Amino acid sequence: FSLGRLPVTLMPEMSYPTLTVRTAYPGAAPEEVENDISRQIEEQLGVVSGLNEISSISRAGVSDVVLEFMWGTSMVDAIQNTLEKLDTVRLPRGAEKPLLLHYDPSLDPVMELSLSSASDMDEESAASASMEVQAMVENASARRLRRIGELQVKRALEPIKGVAAARVRGGLEEEIHVLIDATKLQRANLSISQVINRLSAENINAAGGRIREGEAEYMIRTINEYKDLEEIKDTIVYRRDGREIRLKDLAQVVYGQRDREMLTHTNGGESVQIDVYKEADSNMIAVAELIKTAVGSIKDGRRKSIAGKLFEEENVMLQVVADRSIFIDNSINEVKSTAIAGGLLAIVVLLVFLRDLRTTSIIAVSIPISIFVTFAPLNILGVSLNIMSLGGLAMGIGMLVDSSIVVLESIYRCREEGDSMREAAIRGTKEVRGAVIASTLTSVCVFFPMVFVEGMAGQVFGDLGLTVVTSLLASLIVAVWFIPMLASRSGIKLKNGSTMVSHPLSDLTGRISPATFVLRFVLPVLGLLVMSSVIACLTAMGMNYWSSDPNPENAIKYSSLMWSVATIWAQIGFIPLVIAVSKTRISEPQPVVMTLSELWHSIHAFQKAFNQRNFVFYLLLPYQLLRLPLSMGLELIGLNLIWIVRLFAGISYLALKVIGFLRGLFERSSESDDIKEEQTFYVKLLRWSLAHPPVILLLAVACVFLTWLVGRGLQSELLPEVHQSEFTFEVALPVGTPLDETVAALDRVESEILKRKAALQIETLLVMYGFDTTNMKSSDEGEHSAKFKVLLQPSGKPKETENRVIAALRSLFEQVPDLNMRVTRPVLFSSKKPVVVQINGEDLDELKGFSDETNLILSKSSELADVEPTLRSGAPEVQISYDRHQIMRHGLNINAVASQVRDMVKGAEATRLNRRDRRVPIMVRLSEQDREEVGDIGKLIINPGRGTPLPLNAIADMSVGEGPSEIRRIDGKRVALVQANIGGGSLGASVAAVQSLLNEKMIWPDYMDFVITGQNQEWKRSRSSLYLALGLSVFLVFVIMASQFESLIQPFIIMFTIPMAFVGTVVGLKILNMNLSVVVFLGLIMLAGIVVNNAIVLVDYTNTLRGRGMALEPSIVKACHVRLRPILMTTATTVLGLFPMALGLGDGAEIRTPMAITVICGLLTSTFLTLLIIPTIYYILGRAGERFFQAPDTTESV
Repeated sequence: FSLGRLPVTLMPEMSYPTLTVRTAYPGAAPEEVENDISRQIEEQLGVVSGLNEISSISRAGVSDVVLEFMWGTSMVDAIQNTLEKLDTVRLPRGAEKPLLLHYDPSLDPVMELSLSSASDMDEESAASASMEVQAMVENASARRLRRIGELQVKRALEPIKGVAAARVRGGLEEEIHVLIDATKLQRANLSISQVINRLSAENINAAGGRIREGEAEYMIRTINEYKDLEEIKDTIVYRRDGREIRLKDLAQVVYGQRDREMLTHTNGGESVQIDVYKEADSNMIAVAELIKTAVGSIKDGRRKSIAGKLFEEENVMLQVVADRSIFIDNSINEVKSTAIAGGLLAIVVLLVFLRDLRTTSIIAVSIPISIFVTFAPLNILGVSLNIMSLGGLAMGIGMLVDSSIVVLESIYRCREEGDSMREAAIRGTKEVRGAVIASTLTSVCVFFPMVFVEGMAGQVFGDLGLTVVTSLLASLIVAVWFIPMLASRSGIKLKNGSTMVSHPLSDLTGRISPATFVLRFVLPVLGLLVMSSVIACLTAMGMNYWSSDPNPENAIKYSSLMWSVATIWAQIGFIPLVIAVSKTRISEPQPVVMTLSELWHSIHAFQKAFNQRNFVFYLLLPYQLLRLPLSMGLELIGLNLIWIVRLFAGISYLALKVIGFLRGLFERSSESDDIKEEQTFYVKLLRWSLAHPPVILLLAVACVFLTWLVGRGLQSELLPEVHQSEFTFEVALPVGTPLDETVAALDRVESEILKRKAALQIETLLVMYGFDTTNMKSSDEGEHSAKFKVLLQPSGKPKETENRVIAALRSLFEQVPDLNMRVTRPVLFSSKKPVVVQINGEDLDELKGFSDETNLILSKSSELADVEPTLRSGAPEVQISYDRHQIMRHGLNINAVASQVRDMVKGAEATRLNRRDRRVPIMVRLSEQDREEVGDIGKLIINPGRGTPLPLNAIADMSVGEGPSEIRRIDGKRVALVQANIGGGSLGASVAAVQSLLNEKMIWPDYMDFVITGQNQEWKRSRSSLYLALGLSVFLVFVIMASQFESLIQPFIIMFTIPMAFVGTVVGLKILNMNLSVVVFLGLIMLAGIVVNNAIVLVDYTNTLRGRGMALEPSIVKACHVRLRPILMTTATTVLGLFPMALGLGDGAEIRTPMAITVICGLLTSTFLTLLIIPTIYYILGRAGERFFQAPDTTESV
């Protein structure tokens, strides 16, 4: 029940403690926005409680003040306090009311749709039509697509449960343009504001109250709205001397579109894009399915609305171009698969060690029970199913059986000593209950501090900690209560004089008769071959179906299934055959003679058949795969049978030698059998270690020194980069480049990408020229910018494919002159750039100079890529400086004059025309020919109706210049930022390179400095928090062990396992060329609780033996020998449980793999070093003071 109620997301909910106050100030330059808006808001909001940093970005016409709060701040209280302070801010006239935005980086669209249509003109008509006619047809098509997107698709998607909003981008928005002739307006002695006010007053529907007449009551309404363009044209603007001046006498009234600021393309064709966003607490996969169902309904015309007819009659195509839920679904399924595989491997390990299916089943049952019990508290705690929480389950799969193994092993040891099953269950559980609880609590107390980790690490990995804690506590309950109950009723009987189990591979060491060989090997192999043939034939039909399906998702399933069948054949068909042959022993080797002609012929024939594959090919595929190795095998056997068998015999002999060694290492006899104990390899090595403690201590010191030496060379990063087969090139031409020139400059690049689409494995290319005014995120966005979003075809190596395609596209963009570019990927964790150089200063010119010089130096570094400054020259602007004396002399005011200029050039919305399903804005401004050139602005009449016409240039000076693109402030000081991506190395190496370059090649004045922020700053914050969590975890582990052993010395001994674990982790990271990241740090914290478990069990049983009166050295040897197998079993189950995750397969593996590798490497080295170092330290301290090693029940134990 709880599992079904858990929401499904890619990552845990990451609510960044950030608020943005956005204030529009139309027509204002960045400096005016900074002084009049940003400074005012900063001063008022700077005292909000919990504030960590306040910054602002002042751009032309808009101010963004960003409030960054400390992690853990209540955002409800922060929003309330911010709103209260905003009410006290006094803003200038013309500034709009500030908007408070709660920015959440996880609000990426769950799905992106594309609307496109076929051309309305055939090739012949298009060739004969003029450019003006073609433009009119294209504009009409763009308006129609926008209208369908707004009125049909958007309205169909937004009511879906779980959908927060659907945002339409691209196309052309309808507008009615009233284009006034400046000459006619001047002759009529009217101002443009009079025209605007008249249109607004004429277009009205209003309520007039009620009136009662007799028994009837009537409502009074004024109905005077415009119905069409003709009514607008006939509007009487002014009456003078009995003469009416109508709007059509002054202006053209045309049906057009809003000035285009953005153009979107899908795979080369113009389109309208619809971004669909989900609600914060909704299930992304379920929402995506509902959206796709709705899209299918719209396309098929099954909805009752007119959408279906529109799509058929107007030849409109609606398609899903990007579906984020696919990556999430694949990632989550991959985590589930790794968890299941890890559980199965853990069970196989138990079966190999125990060689008893019933015993293995008793322990294996703890896995599903613990997992299912875990979902209930997760539901209560509000944890979603994501790659972190499921990763926690996958990480804990191997650990879930640890407690059960120790308990069951203790029960059967008591059974060996003669207890009945019931008595053995009670006594065996009682003897290890304390150690099991302590070892489980050490793991819990390590994971539990993850919930309190601050910064990015705490937000991302809190779910993982909660999942592991709840699953481990559930496994403890199962081990202490459920496992003893099953063991007491298992009915397993032990053989007289035998151990609990025999050696797992002991049966392979004896000779076998021909009859036994046939019964045990030949017949099973033939049975497996027949059975796999049937399975392969049944799957052939499905494979043939998928191979003919053009759907790429089905094609992937087909390909995976085909190679899975081949792998199954290899494993089922040939591995048992090799084992069977290796059991024979024949001598007298002969020389080998073989040819490659048969092999080449078979491979060539198979390749030819594969290229022409059909149903019959798949039907015969198993036999084709079998024929090739069998034909080669028969040829080799015919040439030299004796040599082949001898080869397998040699392999078998070598394997048996290894098995014999392992058997001597792992074999445990009963406690009274000291002769066999002395013969084991481990006991011999342990006795030697106890006889030479300085050597062992020197080994420990050398390992720690090696860790320190290798660890210094490890590079660092915040989090591994997740590859989703998707990236975006954000490119920008010089600021001020018009949209049409931007399209013309980049059209060749777009065409070249489309030509190489198949070769580059590009599935979809989405291009957005210009910018979206509703979602402008940086000063780089404008008519001079563009975004090329590339979605790649699914591949087995997304990282390599991405890097190859990015390199190819980068070379294309580099051919465009004066082009800046950067590559971005979908945001999962941090919205900041990896490397950000923050230059502090006050003078804008100096800031720009140092910013440009920094940009030039860093651009030459191979450690960085996509280097770009934020402080750039802004768009060219006409700067008007009014003469105050002339303004007063003519009875004018600057505000009124500036408003007139704005209305004449930019235009103003007078009113709206009410259509059946929409309201179309009516925009009033001067005609195009009256505002074509900069000189036309100076000729504008700014005093209509006041005597002699007065042009603008008579009361103001005009000049052409440029200001900054934006002005940034952090904590009340101006700054300039230079941002960069990592150029192939690591975050730590990039930051070190930047620090070195700026210190060596730049001279900084005393009043200016720089600091490196970005992800490096977040890494430092998270690292400090993780250091604290690691220290807290180690302390809690020590406290729990001290309470368990009632001693301070013995926990100190056990703590030596932790540095031994770090040895393997550091060396493993270095060998695998992995960086030190937050994920690795969390793996180290996990190790602190995991690796002490083996030492706890070892020391606890040593204390038990000491309590029985055994001497120091024999008790150590006996405890290590008796506990060796459960230690190896728990280590093997944990390691193999994590092994599928460590392979790094599937989507989202970049986050899971480093943690798994950290734990595996650390646990392996710690286990093997612990088996020697911990007993040695115990022995040294015991020899130094016997009073610390008294039995726990007589005196205080160590």
